[in-house]
Amino acid sequence: MSSIRKFGGISGFPKRSESEYDDFGTAHSSTSISAILGMALASKLNGLNQGESRRRHIAIIGDGALSAGMAFEALNNAGHGNKDLDILVILNDNDMSISQPVGALSNYLARLLTGKCIICSEFSKQV
Repeated sequence: MSSIRKFGGISGFPKRSESEYDDFGTAHSSTSISAILGMALASKLNGLNQGESRRRHIAIIGDGALSAGMAFEALNNAGHGNKDLDILVILNDNDMSISQPVGALSNYLARLLTGKCIICSEFSKQV
């Protein structure tokens, strides 16, 4: 990881020539959730999501990429009628976005990290 995004180092995005585990190449940061949703649906249609050999699909997305429209669309699609798919989305809140994160989701996640959201929920139980 010490060579990431450095001259001659590894890319900061999926690149098939660098890893046998990168199923596709892309340079857009918010494609991970859409990609695993498509892979999970394909596994389901091919009968590969049952039994002990069940395929699991994992996306890792950064806090900056999560604010992109494609990521929101994928989350909405994953949550609407696709509850039997085995997907896991990991948020890497690494503070590495190009600009300051904005929006309701960013604010909500910031409150979760600072504990204000937990305090609010505890307070609401007392009211």
